[in-house]
Amino acid sequence: MKRFVSDHPVLAFVILTLGMQFAIVWVVGLYLSGLPEGARIHDSEEAHMVFRFRAFGPLLFAVLLTAWLEGREGLKNLFGAFLNWRVHPKWYVLAFSWKFLFTYVGIAVVFALGISGWPGWGAGTGPEGLGHALEGMVSNLPFIIGIAFVEETAWMKFCVTRMQQRYGALVSCLIVGAAWGLWYLPMLLIREGVPDGYPWHMFLLSMIALTIFLSWTYNMTRSGVILLIMQIVSNCAFFIIPVLPAWFHGDATYINAFVTVNIITATAIVFIFGPKNLANRQRARWDEHMPVKEKRPDEAPVEAVSA
Repeated sequence: MKRFVSDHPVLAFVILTLGMQFAIVWVVGLYLSGLPEGARIHDSEEAHMVFRFRAFGPLLFAVLLTAWLEGREGLKNLFGAFLNWRVHPKWYVLAFSWKFLFTYVGIAVVFALGISGWPGWGAGTGPEGLGHALEGMVSNLPFIIGIAFVEETAWMKFCVTRMQQRYGALVSCLIVGAAWGLWYLPMLLIREGVPDGYPWHMFLLSMIALTIFLSWTYNMTRSGVILLIMQIVSNCAFFIIPVLPAWFHGDATYINAFVTVNIITATAIVFIFGPKNLANRQRARWDEHMPVKEKRPDEAPVEAVSA
């Protein structure tokens, strides 16, 4: 068993993580089936309690698998990138602005083409509405930061860098991005834990594009701090920007525009930096900071890292 997991750690992670996610959502669905039509998770204390367990599943399995396979050195590697904050200031500018930039560009194109009207600069109606949206963001900030930490540790560091040890960066991102999107799929289907009205296929495409964008950033910087900020900003932005379908009676025009900009950006990164590394340097690999160990005689050769 350990040899299989050692050879296929990301596959083991995905099976465990998706299995837990679908199981929890199934149990929550059973709770909700006993409530009146239109009830949500918050209407059932038991369902809400069970649902909260799903959030930290990816981190749990990433830590357990790493500790089992590589012990203390592996755990240091898993969290080590969060100590790397000394990067060029332009990456901090990008980290704090990227989602606002992508979204407002999408909104501006929709408006310029006459597809839909200008929705305003901020969520809510007037200063009070925006203030209420900001209040909701601040009250959820501890959870938002926690989820960002979980996702960047589990999906990006554990999964993407391990995949990039064996495959090119683009292939790694496509596989991990699809699995990451599938983690959200059951929540999209029961309309809990994700924005109402977000088309599921656009969400999955957005997650794959996001994985490419974040991988490019990490491959260029090796900084977990930058990725953490990017994900926190990502989770906060739609509290502020009037783009979610719920604001427009289910109309997904503006959110689809954001996803389109996200996809175009990811595609441009692939063409500019190349699918092999998605960077102007060697792609980040799980083993680049791990002690060198002797290979088993039957172990397939791994592409060498350039000096």
